[in-house]
Amino acid sequence: MIKNTVILGVFASTIVSSLNAKMIENEILTDQFMVSGSLSFLTEYYWRGATQTQRKPAVQGVLRMDHDTGVYAQIFASNIQLGIGSSLEFDYFLGYNYSLNDHLKLNLQYLDVNYPGKDKTLPQVDFEEYSLGLSTTDLLSKGDQLNFSFYYSPDYTLETGKMLRYETAYHFPINEKWGAYAQIGYNQFSSFDAYARLWNIDNKKKFYDYKIGVDLSYQSFIFDLYYADANINKVLSSTDSTVVFSLSRIF
Repeated sequence: MIKNTVILGVFASTIVSSLNAKMIENEILTDQFMVSGSLSFLTEYYWRGATQTQRKPAVQGVLRMDHDTGVYAQIFASNIQLGIGSSLEFDYFLGYNYSLNDHLKLNLQYLDVNYPGKDKTLPQVDFEEYSLGLSTTDLLSKGDQLNFSFYYSPDYTLETGKMLRYETAYHFPINEKWGAYAQIGYNQFSSFDAYARLWNIDNKKKFYDYKIGVDLSYQSFIFDLYYADANINKVLSSTDSTVVFSLSRIF
């Protein structure tokens, strides 16, 4: 009887130890990942110098998973109106953040842009993009951030070939809730023909775009307001200057 009790005790201890080890392992795995996301309502979807929704409102969602190593994955979805047969943009991101020191961070990212239900008679509208970014903090004020980014697409949308983008952005915290920011981008396309296919003008193959804005963080909400413009082709109403307001819920 005593022998059986000892054996049972050892067996129970082994099971408890195994369960505790499994619980600790699961806790460690859980701690290594962080899931976040957002849901945003915008007066329009504006991206790199042009409206994506013909000046009409947009609803956007983001779901992201970060690992302690710096690796992350993200998906993005938004309604669009681009005249390509699709009313949805669905993007996949895969990236890696590496901290060089307490104030300097390197970012590598892959982006896959997709338009489900697109018109298949058009040249391929989906495209891939690779980027390299460098960000630094606490330059002029505690909590400010300066970003430099380089983007490369081997075959941009509508099969227009190589596209390069150079971007600089700066965010300044006015106080704990308010912030101000500015961003400027320089975009270069493979040829005059490629630019004409995209922007209906055949004497250019590069343009710049910029935005200036303010944001307010309140609990789990972010209010954002900015003015944006670009020198793409002033004949196109889709590239006119604009003011965009958005409300985002962070979770």
